[in-house]
Amino acid sequence: MRIITGSDRSTRRIAAVGMYDGVHLGHKFLIEYLRLEAASRGLTPAVITFSRHPLSLVRPLEAPGLLTPLDDRLRLLGQAGADDVIMLTFNDSLRRKTAREFLNMLRQSYGIETLVLGFNNRFGHDRPDAFDVYKALGAEIGIEVIAAPEYRGVGAPVSSSVIRHHLLSGKPEKAAESLGQPYRLRGIVTHGQSLGRTIGFPTANVEPTDKDSLIPKAGVYAAFVTTPDGVRRPAMVNIGFRPTVSDPDAPGRLSIEANIFDFIGYLYDEEVTVEFIRFLRDEKRFPSVEKLTEQLRADAAKARKTLTRS
Repeated sequence: MRIITGSDRSTRRIAAVGMYDGVHLGHKFLIEYLRLEAASRGLTPAVITFSRHPLSLVRPLEAPGLLTPLDDRLRLLGQAGADDVIMLTFNDSLRRKTAREFLNMLRQSYGIETLVLGFNNRFGHDRPDAFDVYKALGAEIGIEVIAAPEYRGVGAPVSSSVIRHHLLSGKPEKAAESLGQPYRLRGIVTHGQSLGRTIGFPTANVEPTDKDSLIPKAGVYAAFVTTPDGVRRPAMVNIGFRPTVSDPDAPGRLSIEANIFDFIGYLYDEEVTVEFIRFLRDEKRFPSVEKLTEQLRADAAKARKTLTRS
């Protein structure tokens, strides 16, 4: 796979445009179709994506948490079958381009001869609604615009926004169904208050590597944590504000704490990957640390049982 960040007309290409956040089953279906069309036309299959989510510029307060950091997204696109990944910087200049201007840029700067328009895919400042409009604009510029079939496989209908909704609703298993794998969050282990160690549940405090990563719904999860040695280990993960041990008048910042079962080792300043498997319960305040500990024992038992079936 080649990553292209500047003008490149070294080959004749067929391409599809999108953010590809998560590189989910719908994206993989689209890229498979792209490769089939590329083979029949003698073109190089390419995907066109953006270095950041367009909403982060257009409406920053509405920009969603991302399912995949940029480096993971590029790797997954290559694994899905893209020969070339054309990465555009979404800035004011690109934002103001009409669909016609955008198509012309693709033809002139990247040698795009055919464009596959995915289901419900729209682009350009004017964002035409009808496929026939894109087809006509492409014909004028010298790009054949074709429609991709709609994905109707496992987890359909699939979209990045639907997957985010599942994760924010405490349904990681539904998100995994659409992603084709569990949702993964990478983070650096940082120092915490070490309270968990004193009650028999030592935790790794995980700070997301990418600040734009989506954080699932607050609560307790059965999860796997891949440690720096590459071992995928069963764990219980809590996302929330630690209400039992925090000042109710001054709640702290959201934390992600992983109790990795039967693990002894030093993880501070190392990167780990958390896979969210099943939501166990909402976060709640307990009347005492003793009651919290009792509940954690029950949570751990339930998590272990859940993970043995995963």
